[in-house]
Amino acid sequence: MTTTGLTLPRIVSAEQRRLRTLRSTWWFATSAAVLTVAIGVFPAIGVAAGALPADLENVGPLGGALTGLSITELIVAAFAVLAVTAEPAAATFTAVPRRASVVVARATATGAAVLALSLALTFGTFAAAHLLLSSAGVDLPLTAGVARSLSGAAVYLSFVAVLGVAAGWLLRGAVAAIAAVLSVFYLLPVVGLLLPDAIAEAVLPWLPSNAAAALRDPAPTLEMLTPWIALTVLAAYAVGAVLLASAAVRRRDV
Repeated sequence: MTTTGLTLPRIVSAEQRRLRTLRSTWWFATSAAVLTVAIGVFPAIGVAAGALPADLENVGPLGGALTGLSITELIVAAFAVLAVTAEPAAATFTAVPRRASVVVARATATGAAVLALSLALTFGTFAAAHLLLSSAGVDLPLTAGVARSLSGAAVYLSFVAVLGVAAGWLLRGAVAAIAAVLSVFYLLPVVGLLLPDAIAEAVLPWLPSNAAAALRDPAPTLEMLTPWIALTVLAAYAVGAVLLASAAVRRRDV
């Protein structure tokens, strides 16, 4: 089969069209939107309804906008894994024999889709929280730190999506791949705490979960990575995961 014209941008474009035609994409988007906004504005609703004191300290500088992030990341991980495992790999590689290009393109398309939606959700939830808190006389300013935090949360969810795609290609099973992604964020930090203190202090900040925390914290502490370093670390993990998945796929029969 000739592969003339199968450039990476064209394969990415084809993957984007494929995502738009999948029913699961719209279920994912709807679920993520409803849960992110509903959970994110809950603290602000409490203040507006008088159930909580009208004080910014009760909701923090983000107004609780990222409260639902842990639920959203589960949805993103499942969506990204299913973007790979929900269809036979043989059919995909028959249409596009360049296997590594398919892996990269699917990770790119999925990550970009999640990033776009996540930016809309994080800033939209913050805007809703701002309106609710304003009704209670609480000012919730959109500072540079807050904007970076909201953007960082969206980048983090995009990273989860890329990692999910890579895990899907590597493990070829939805349950195993989702478990592997969640282990990166929930199990690795626990294992790190079992290390000697000196080693743990050096290693823990560089784990994906802690790098992501530094990226989405409006005021990172001295123990955290700086936001730009955290972004670089997550990008390196994402590239490494995709390269590993590409190498694994090229060595398989299907």
